[in-house]
Amino acid sequence: MKNIKKASVVSVLSLALAIPLTASAAATTDVAPATTDPAVVSQSVNTSTDVTTPTAGEHEIEITPYSTQPGFDTTLGGQQTVSYFSIPAGMGYVKIWVKNTGSEAIKFALHKGSASGSVVKDATIPKGSTFEWISSSALSTGDFYATFNTSNTNMQGQAYGKLASSRNEL
Repeated sequence: MKNIKKASVVSVLSLALAIPLTASAAATTDVAPATTDPAVVSQSVNTSTDVTTPTAGEHEIEITPYSTQPGFDTTLGGQQTVSYFSIPAGMGYVKIWVKNTGSEAIKFALHKGSASGSVVKDATIPKGSTFEWISSSALSTGDFYATFNTSNTNMQGQAYGKLASSRNEL
């Protein structure tokens, strides 16, 4: 009976000590949220095994954040599919990727302003193949329409468009 009482007292004391320690640890782990700056980040790296402060210029790595956004993600079907997207200021580079999983060729065209507007790029994507196009220069801001057509209603595939502020980001 004495052993049970001793074990009970030890358990209660352990809990009594653990609760303030847990609360103290929780109170000291509050950290302000990180902020991001779109400017270039520079970090020095020391390759030695000792923990020392790196000297200026020692293994500097520059990290440049990219600015991209999705344009469209479309499942192709039927005889015609149209995907709309708008290019905002500063995001004029475009990448379009098309996977033709159907039994016939798909005719692709990228139009400015409307689905029947001036053609920026066109291509024929043979059955079972993949097409990828990246604009060589920035396109103007505004509305664009990617049209996909087949000769009958058996079009099958996937199309994806992505926008970026530079060609390297795509």
